[in-house]
Amino acid sequence: MLQGRIRGVHESVSEKMDAGKMSSHLYQRRALNKKEFEEIQRLSSSDRPTRAAEELLNIVLSQTDDFYDCFLDSLIKTDQLDVHQSIVLQGLIYICCKYIKCY
Repeated sequence: MLQGRIRGVHESVSEKMDAGKMSSHLYQRRALNKKEFEEIQRLSSSDRPTRAAEELLNIVLSQTDDFYDCFLDSLIKTDQLDVHQSIVLQGLIYICCKYIKCY
C-alpha cells in the first residue's frame, strides 16, 4: 500500500518537494545513510531538484513502513504540508477504492 500512495502522486510530489531540506532532516534523524544524503544534496544543488526528489522518493519506496512514517513526519517538520497532504490524500483514495474494488 505504501508504494501505491507515493506512485499515485510521484510526479507532482517530485516537482514540489524540497529534497535538499528533506534529506538533511532525514539524515539528522538517521533515516538516510551518508551516501544517500550526499547524492540527494548533490542533485539538489546542481539545478536538478526534481531529480533529487525522484531519488528520495525511490529510496522511500524501497524502505519499510516505519521509514515512510518518518518521511511523512519530516514533510511536516520541514514545512512541506502541501506535499504531505498530496501523499496522504492519495493514500485515502487508494484505501477507499480498494474496498469498493476500483483497482
